[in-house]
Amino acid sequence: MDVAKFLEEVCALPGQSGFETPVASRIAQEFAKYSDRVQIDALGNVRAEMGSVGPTVLVCAHMDEVGMIVTGIEDNGFVRFWQIGGIDPRILPGSEVTVHGREDLFGVIGVKPPHLTEGAHKAARLDELAIDLGYPKEKVESLVRIGDPVSFRVPFTRLMNKRISFKTFDDRACVACMLVAMEELQNVSLGCRVVFTATVQEEVGARGAMNAANDVRPDMAVAFDVCHADMPGADPWDTMSIDKVSVGQGPTLHPAMQRRLMDAASALNVDVQTDISSRRTYTDADSVFTANCGVPTALISLPLAYMHTMVETISERSAQEAGRLLAGFLKGIDEKWGEWLCF
Repeated sequence: MDVAKFLEEVCALPGQSGFETPVASRIAQEFAKYSDRVQIDALGNVRAEMGSVGPTVLVCAHMDEVGMIVTGIEDNGFVRFWQIGGIDPRILPGSEVTVHGREDLFGVIGVKPPHLTEGAHKAARLDELAIDLGYPKEKVESLVRIGDPVSFRVPFTRLMNKRISFKTFDDRACVACMLVAMEELQNVSLGCRVVFTATVQEEVGARGAMNAANDVRPDMAVAFDVCHADMPGADPWDTMSIDKVSVGQGPTLHPAMQRRLMDAASALNVDVQTDISSRRTYTDADSVFTANCGVPTALISLPLAYMHTMVETISERSAQEAGRLLAGFLKGIDEKWGEWLCF
């Protein structure tokens, strides 16, 4: 699978938390290449099944993105907005955006320049920013409604050394990892039923994963998400190497699942590192592991630099390797799964 090509297309689609329909439709088309059992559930998760015997394994990665929502229209036509998910106001001034109103409208986020600012220059707050569409109030009101979503407009960038940069790699890059695994498994006789799920609303509380886990009722689960990669100024204790796949370990993750993933990585020569969580993981795993009185859950993380910005950066190689690790783990599930799953 061409990970970069897929991500260039799918990450350009709008899909803020609660507004995932455009990206969900595209991912459902991609899932259908590997499964004839694809559905979009009542909350909007896209699910595809492979295999039909043995234990049920839920594999999930969220497809929603952080973004903005229209909250008001000023007398001068400027559009006020607020965040959906975690948006850092420091990155917003000068950004190009699309307001998804009655038609898609291009705009820019402006801020008062230093020449007109008294005192110390500080990062602007969200309530000090507005979107300029270039239209007067009457025209804006005819095209834009309170509650319309707003997404970023940025170019897809190929860096050196198989690195790629774009918006929304958190977490559609991990959807791509699932597709890498699905491609490898399409002609394999699996000893388990796998439900691959692109979840909704992770950025506002991992609601899609909770719904999927309660509906699918898996025997075990693997959550996919990004973690922080090395970047300028970051404490090495808080980051992972961008060139390696990360396997999570912590209170909300099942130790036997973690060991099994590490064993699979060793057998496949996948270069992995351990990502420690001392409490929650702040991923879909947190909702899945408590569902239905408890689901043994593992976490595979793809290191990503500059999270929740318009230049999120990953290693294409690491994405391929993460998918290969997942496929190897799933191939290894057999009738003895209940034995090794014990603590």
